[in-house]
Amino acid sequence: MGTCPLVNMFQLFRAAVANAIEAAGGDTELVPKALSQACVEVLPIAGAGISLIGTLRVPLGASDVVAARAELLQTTLGEGPCLAAAAAGEPLVADLSTIAARWPAFHHEFLSETPYRSVVSVPLLARNRVALGALDLYLVPETTPHLSVSQVIEAIAAPIGIVLFDQHPILAGSDEQPPWMDNDAVKQRARVWIAVGILMAHAHVGNDDALAALRAHAFARGETLDDTAARIMSRELRPQSVLSPRTIA
Repeated sequence: MGTCPLVNMFQLFRAAVANAIEAAGGDTELVPKALSQACVEVLPIAGAGISLIGTLRVPLGASDVVAARAELLQTTLGEGPCLAAAAAGEPLVADLSTIAARWPAFHHEFLSETPYRSVVSVPLLARNRVALGALDLYLVPETTPHLSVSQVIEAIAAPIGIVLFDQHPILAGSDEQPPWMDNDAVKQRARVWIAVGILMAHAHVGNDDALAALRAHAFARGETLDDTAARIMSRELRPQSVLSPRTIA
């Protein structure tokens, strides 16, 4: 990554987020995916993923389908650097030898299912410093492993944590707050992100397909997207009821 100044990295990241949101047609339900894509745009990495950590690890967004697969492996197996970093509250840099020693099942699948060969996992903290999620940065042999983790934490991971968990306009600039941070809607929007993540984990599909299935189910029943998401989170609505056979396939 070289000696990219901290402020410059943050500015580049903020611009990349805006570009990713614009490319998604302003679709605010895909903010976690846009944040992941912005990481790849700014950092010398091959993929990125964001997850919520709790009683269930929920993948909120990934930069592409390959990164989504790597994220789902950790969810499916219940082990990996993301969970360890969040549990410790500290960033974790794991190459293949570290992954093999600590998470052998994940190592086998990671090696065979993805082109990645190392992971940098950074906890995503709420304002109270509690780790509620994690940012995974995936590298391949051709990409440099010499990330400045401290810069990533300050310029990228800290803003992501605030956006997702504290709804502060840190990525907005000083003039205008972006639509996904409107205080009245943020908690409902967060439910949508989590519901999409649950569907992703259940059916091994990407953000777009999971969101499309959620929208289709809501539309068919005359519900709002937020209402359908809330029913999934409360377990009133089962993922199988939302995902069509075509989506699961």
